[in-house]
Amino acid sequence: MSSTFGASAILSTLAPLAIILGALVVVAYVARRFRNGSWGPRAGAGAITIVATRPVGPGAALMIVEADGQRFLVSSGRQGITPIGALHGAPAPAFADALETAKLPAPDA
Repeated sequence: MSSTFGASAILSTLAPLAIILGALVVVAYVARRFRNGSWGPRAGAGAITIVATRPVGPGAALMIVEADGQRFLVSSGRQGITPIGALHGAPAPAFADALETAKLPAPDA
């Protein structure tokens, strides 16, 4: 008789625990979906990317951001994010590439 009482006591303890854990999983799922402002799949995921970031001072940085195939220069600081302007044309070559193409022939000695 005591084993039946023990099993029902364990079941009456574990059932609410399982319900609470299930509710937490559902809340976490809904929170992740709602975080982007839409209930469906994350619309536009990956549509905006940060191409490069350079710190310019304490708590401030310049960023090149790409959105819809266009690049923009923005600043980020304590006051928020400020657009500076659109970047047009091909990206500048890396410094090493520019140095290699700009090498001058050795002077005749």
